[in-house]
Formats: sequence, structure tokens, C-alpha cells
Amino acid sequence: MPAKTACSSYFQLPNISRRGFLQAGSLGGLGISLSGILRSEALAMGSSIAPKAKSVILLWLQGGVSHHDTFDPKPYAPANIRGELNTIQTTLPGVNFTEHLPKLAGMTDQLAIIRSVTHTESAHQRGSMYMVEGRRPPKATGVNASGYPELGSIVAHELGMRSGLPAFVSIPGNDFTSRFTGSGYLPPSVEAFRGTESNSLKPDQRVTMDRFAERVELQRSLCQQSATTAAPWDTFNEQAIEIISTGKGAAAFDWQQESTATQERYGITSGRKGQMGQLTLTARRLIEAGVRYVTVGRNSWDHHSNIFPLLKDRVPRVDDAMSGLIQDLQERNLLDETLVICMTEYGRTPKINSQAGRDHWPNAFSILFAGAGIKTGQVIGASDKDGAAVQDRPVSPEEIAATILHLTGINPHHEYMTQDGRPIMYVDYAQPIAELLS
Repeated sequence: MPAKTACSSYFQLPNISRRGFLQAGSLGGLGISLSGILRSEALAMGSSIAPKAKSVILLWLQGGVSHHDTFDPKPYAPANIRGELNTIQTTLPGVNFTEHLPKLAGMTDQLAIIRSVTHTESAHQRGSMYMVEGRRPPKATGVNASGYPELGSIVAHELGMRSGLPAFVSIPGNDFTSRFTGSGYLPPSVEAFRGTESNSLKPDQRVTMDRFAERVELQRSLCQQSATTAAPWDTFNEQAIEIISTGKGAAAFDWQQESTATQERYGITSGRKGQMGQLTLTARRLIEAGVRYVTVGRNSWDHHSNIFPLLKDRVPRVDDAMSGLIQDLQERNLLDETLVICMTEYGRTPKINSQAGRDHWPNAFSILFAGAGIKTGQVIGASDKDGAAVQDRPVSPEEIAATILHLTGINPHHEYMTQDGRPIMYVDYAQPIAELLS
């Protein structure tokens, strides 16, 4: 057995088959970043707040969801505001949803509905950054990164890995926001691992077991030859190799291992088109396996024209996926320790435009919370009779971010010292949403 060196402890590759590997792209992405994430786990600062949410699942509906046609309909408004969709009564007296959300309408006792989210960023990039980071992006920001971390990166930095999997995973479908969000001023090692759907997790014909072992030995040898030309080899590299080579990550993504009944609950086998159910079920598998923060994203809600046929197709997928997730988590005794959020960057205009669509509208819109012991069975805030402005209890992206961090046990006002010696709070001054906290 080779002697241990100052640069490396001896690590023997496990004896596994080719099926233990991810695709080359995912393997490379996981292999490059995972050792850094493992390293950051050891450096994570911990928290002084008792967490209620051990995990977070964010259902991110990219593009701007019409609140009028989902969670805040206006059935008595004029037709050019009301739209074509009918409404249904929820389990909360006087609270209606669109007719295409019957499952969520039947479980509003397990939801907290916020109808008064508001900000002033009407561009997709800036609105998205504001909502998933909890900080208004700098004025010069276009499609480039804002310089601030996503909330998932903050969770990954503060709490580290669990059960040998990355702390923060963003499942494909959220490709739009992934171009301009990231770890910001935090270390790159806590950026989201951009996960791969299970139907793509196939053995890579280009990477054999021998070839993978050769790559590992090459990196070790470089480390041994010169500490200045290669990053130090340590136990974190070894753990990363073990996770990749044993297929730990791949197994968590394989939603097809679930029973037909479970798949049906998420709408996977109901004849619905699209992947919302598959991705949401994958998110549940990931948090059950140990991932702390999962973003499930779909980039298909920017409906400037022909909005109503599109919503009739898309909204039922959200109804299946989110209702199935909440029921599934509850039956697995995971709901009280998992925060579920359904969020978008903004709403859409009250008036229907000349192309039978609705345009961008950040003035007032709706989001949903569930799980993590929050106070459910309530509506927080209200928009006016046309859904054009907040009428009661405005809620800001900063308050949403502060709430998410607080529930995970992280002080939202913790000051982080950036590389240039500048202290910055995760969230500026805003307090968690008091109405949600039990």
C-alpha cells in the first residue's frame, strides 16, 4: 500500500460497475465542485436559531405567473380584467382559486397564501434575482449576475452538506435564471449543483472505470509533484470521488423507482404533458436523501399572448405537482420539517392586452407557503378589486428571504465579510413574515 503523503491520504477506488457513474457533464460538474462543497461543510458557521425547516423545496415558476388566473382571481371584475377562466371556492370561506387548481383549493388548510407581494422590478432577470436572492440587484445589472448569492447558496454555506450530497441542488428546467444567479460574494463551492433528470443518468460510454481511475491518479500525482501547481488533495476530494463512483447522487434523482401510486399523485401518469410532476417528485427524493435546498424550475410562464389556452394546460400541472408533494411529505412525516414555496418573479397585468395575453406586473402578485410548522389556513395581504395594487399588508422580497432563512435556522441579518473586507448582511433589515411564524 502506498505511503501517505503530506498532500494525500491513501484512497482506494471502490469496486463498482460502470452504472455507478453519472454522465460526463454531470460527473465533471459534481467532481469539480463537490470537494469544495464538502470542504465548506467543515467550515460552515452554524446557527444560533433553532431551525424548523431542515429542508426547503422551491417551486420556481419562471416568467411571471398571472395572479388573476391562479391564486387571486377577480370574478366580479370586468371581463377584460377577469379573463376567461372560472373560479372555485377553496376550503377557506370567501377565498377562491382558478378552476384549474381544484386539488390545492381542497387543501388550503395546509397553505399560507400571500396575495400582496410587491416590488418594482419588471424585467425577468432583475425580478428573478430579487425574489431568489432577497436583495434588489444593482442598477447596472442586466443579464449578468447581481453579485449576491441565491438563498440556496446561503443555506449551503451556513449549514453545509448532509448525508454526503450537495446542500443546494437546482433541477433542470430553471435554465433561464441559472444564467444570472449563483453564489455571489460567497465561495463558488456553495453554488447550486445543476442536477440532471433521472432519464439522462445513463452510463457514459466514453468514461470507463479504468479511465476514471487514471484521472484520479493523475490528479494525485500532480498534487504530490508540486503543491504550487495543483490544489491540495485532501479528504474532501476523496469523499467527492466516493460519492461519484458509488452512484449516490444518481440514485436520488431516479424518480422512476417510486411506485405507480406515488407517480400518479404527482400527475406523472395522468396524461399531462411536461415534466413538473417528475421534477417535483425528484425534489422530494433529494431532500429525503439529504439535500437541504432544492429549486424546481419551469421556464414557461411568460404569456404575453394567447394566455388562456396556455394556462389551461400549465396550471393543472402545478396543481398536481404541489398538492402531490404536500401530501407525500405529510405521509412520510417530512412536512413539518420541510418548507415548500411556490414562487414567481412577478404577476401579470390586470388588463388583457390586444394579443389576448397579460404583460409584466410586479406591483401585486401571489405566492404560496406550506410546511415547516408555519401557520397555514390563512391568506396574508390583499390586492385591490382589479388586482392592480396591494390594498393590505405589502410583502417584500426581503421579508420573504428573511422568512426562509429564519425558518432554516439562519440569522438573516448575519454579517458576512466579503473578500474585499466589506461586511454585508444576508438580508438588509427586513424581518420574517410574522403572520407565518407559529
